[in-house]
Amino acid sequence: MMDTMHSARQGPLGIARRCVVHLLAGLCLLLGSPGASATDIKTIQSYAGSLLTPLEFSSALVLWQKESNWDIRAVNGSHHGLCQGRSKYLAKANYKQQVQWCIAYAYNRYGSITLALEHWRLHKWH
Repeated sequence: MMDTMHSARQGPLGIARRCVVHLLAGLCLLLGSPGASATDIKTIQSYAGSLLTPLEFSSALVLWQKESNWDIRAVNGSHHGLCQGRSKYLAKANYKQQVQWCIAYAYNRYGSITLALEHWRLHKWH
């Protein structure tokens, strides 16, 4: 009940945003991930969705799926975590710290996660 009341106060945009976040998170779960459980992925995606606009979240869904399959323990050489950043910090960071780091990195380097995804599509790295 409280959740419904909170959504109603956010208005139609807030309700629509929550619907999009949950719908996209559910669709990503269908893809599966060998390194992370469905519960882990849902938790990470829900947290990321709470910090991002729907457009940015939809870009993160694609980008981080390609980078790590939403596995915070993913490693590729010297690259670690959710967004495969070249930081040893990510090797020990929890999912909230990784999401925050990945968002900050994308905004600092590209201006947004959507622009980071565009770069990835052109160069196959970001």
